[in-house]
Amino acid sequence: MKHYDFLKKLKESRFLLAPLISITDPSISEMIASIGPDFLIADMEHSAIGINDLQNIQMAAKPLEVVARIRGLEKNEIKKVLDTGVAGIIIPGIETVEETAEAVGYSKVPPLGVRGVGPGRASGYGYAFSNYVKEANKQVVIIQIETKKALDNLSEILSVPGIDGCFIGPVDLTTALGTDFSWTNQLFLSAVDKILTESRARGLVTGIYFPLANGNPEPIIARGFNFIMYGTDREAIQLEYRNSLDSFRSKSNALTLGTDLMRQVRGR
Repeated sequence: MKHYDFLKKLKESRFLLAPLISITDPSISEMIASIGPDFLIADMEHSAIGINDLQNIQMAAKPLEVVARIRGLEKNEIKKVLDTGVAGIIIPGIETVEETAEAVGYSKVPPLGVRGVGPGRASGYGYAFSNYVKEANKQVVIIQIETKKALDNLSEILSVPGIDGCFIGPVDLTTALGTDFSWTNQLFLSAVDKILTESRARGLVTGIYFPLANGNPEPIIARGFNFIMYGTDREAIQLEYRNSLDSFRSKSNALTLGTDLMRQVRGR
């Protein structure tokens, strides 16, 4: 499957844009995939997306790769998600070396881990089982850094063999640090730069979330992230509708005002 070159694609790239999919209807993923993002991220952590939805999203998104942000560190969850054939997973809530080692173990087939593999979509529903098992450990494993405890344990976490990268959840991270999510916030910037420095020293991929309403990508561009979780499908719909509604109402109000004034002048 195409995703076996995905880690190479991540490591050799900067600013890959990956919209976050939170709507279960696969037509949304198909539509977003058609406009040219670099890959998609399916959000199983904060949405109603389940295993069946995840499979449908991948089929709708072809030929783009899909990464799943899973619900958390849970052995069967990781196994089922990887069996769908995703290019990789982002694991939230990781805070310790022990949890990181478990995450790797649950994600890798023997001898690198303890993951079992079933006859799911990734293995051609069993017909390409042998070939898939040989390549299964190439599915990307990314740790999400989003708490003060994770930041305190960062060097040890990122030194665990088998992880491929880290993803910064800026909203949760700043909340955990008791500060505001702003690219002018020095405490936040210090945390981000620490994560980047530690990750790059180990050759790990880096990613971060960018809200569409932010409108200021310069600090992210300056830091050279490999990939950007580029807003969400719900955010895009809401933001576009809001801007469109505001624009239409502004123009219609101006035209209505002008028409009313003309009528008053002609009526005199």
